[in-house]
Amino acid sequence: MTQQNRIFLGTILLERNRWSKENRSPSYRVSDWTARIRDDGFDGLELWELHGLMVDDEERERLRTGPVPVALVNSYASCEPEDEEGRRRTAELAAFFDAEGMKFNFGREPAHKAKYIAVVREWATMFKPGFRMLSENHRGTITDDVEVAADVYRELHDVPLGAIIHFQSDETAYRERFGTYGDRLTHIHCSLSGEDGPMPEIEVCRRLEWLREFGFNGTFTMEFTEGVRGGLGIEELYRNAVRDLKILRRCLEKVG
Repeated sequence: MTQQNRIFLGTILLERNRWSKENRSPSYRVSDWTARIRDDGFDGLELWELHGLMVDDEERERLRTGPVPVALVNSYASCEPEDEEGRRRTAELAAFFDAEGMKFNFGREPAHKAKYIAVVREWATMFKPGFRMLSENHRGTITDDVEVAADVYRELHDVPLGAIIHFQSDETAYRERFGTYGDRLTHIHCSLSGEDGPMPEIEVCRRLEWLREFGFNGTFTMEFTEGVRGGLGIEELYRNAVRDLKILRRCLEKVG
């Protein structure tokens, strides 16, 4: 396995309160799972930031010194100028874990594009050299529009700004995104299973072949799995994530 083919577990996958508006506090301790996560073949964690912020010092230390590294921080800090404190907390958390990067999103308001660019430029100064600032360019953010994204990435040409694509996107979306981001597209969020069950292995391999054709040679996070929206318990969700990991590994071995 190359460094580029590393696969992380997104801790949000197991989090019951991931989308709750009433209760965002963690429903489980990630450190209770880290030995198992390592033994089952994941290379690191993409840590939902509240799994590192809304916990005690003992839990943070167990995560920092645990058997599987915190590779990425999954940040929900805003790019609105007034959320300076949220961005600072994310930067401190990433430094504490010596994370290699973070996932974040630009804001929603097209009229604020210049403000978002200035915020990201300043945010980048809070991280160590080589840190991967990975914009998810999610639906509902200004950079979901590939033309706007192209402008943003041109403006931030001197900032180590990367991009994320979702594995379940279709070939047209892959083509558009790689045309916009080029070699800045270095990470993939994977959901190999929906509520109808796992994606057929032949389809997983086919998508990896597309990615290689477009020049992708980066890392992956198992972000969601079958049962996330269906109310499955944490143990069943974890088993589904491991099943998906094995499928992705087999296809990576075939495709290279």
